[in-house]
Amino acid sequence: MALKRINFLGTKIYKKHKLILSLVKDKSVVHYGCVDDNAALIDSKLKKGYYLHKIVTNITTKCIGIDLNKELIEYLKQKHNINNIVYGNVEDPNTFDLDITKLKDYEILLIPDLIEHLNNVGSMLEGIKIFFSPSVKIYILTPNPSGYLNFIATFLRREIYTEHHTCLFTTESMKVLLGRYGFKIDKVYPVLVPKERGSLIVFADKVMSKIFNFISPGFADLYMYECSFGNNS
Repeated sequence: MALKRINFLGTKIYKKHKLILSLVKDKSVVHYGCVDDNAALIDSKLKKGYYLHKIVTNITTKCIGIDLNKELIEYLKQKHNINNIVYGNVEDPNTFDLDITKLKDYEILLIPDLIEHLNNVGSMLEGIKIFFSPSVKIYILTPNPSGYLNFIATFLRREIYTEHHTCLFTTESMKVLLGRYGFKIDKVYPVLVPKERGSLIVFADKVMSKIFNFISPGFADLYMYECSFGNNS
């Protein structure tokens, strides 16, 4: 056990969608876990114009989404004419409903809000190592266990959780995990997710986010890990 400075972090805090779009614009992208939780949430996001997979599709040279939820893949095709998502378990690329040899043609692998849901993260990383190009840039977005809301909840003897998550990662635990499978972290982006429900909550979140993230970007809501093949020094 050791106490170590968060070396990866800069001082800038990024907004989720704006950051992702700046990273993938005019690139070829594979989007893991792209569907979303349910049809109502998809409809709401599409209506408001921030359904991530559609936005990413519109600004990239080519994009293919891969997801486990066959029902919602079909729903997106039938109701919203979104046809660039195929079935697949990201822990096993052999299940992908596409020619997996073509994965090496893509420049970016986008994995937002997914790794914390998996049963076996190592299997996903092993699949990436085998089937993607060594030059691929990998972006993994996941909750920060030290986010300011978790910090406040701890003081109140509470825990923020979801039944869908199986794991959380600090920057160092992510570094260790990736290193075991032959990947390195090139950069970590602290990410903010503005709250949308209720004017009081929105206001309180803006104020508290500014205070905590002024103290340290280590209180950000999420971390975006920019990764590539290789070893962390």
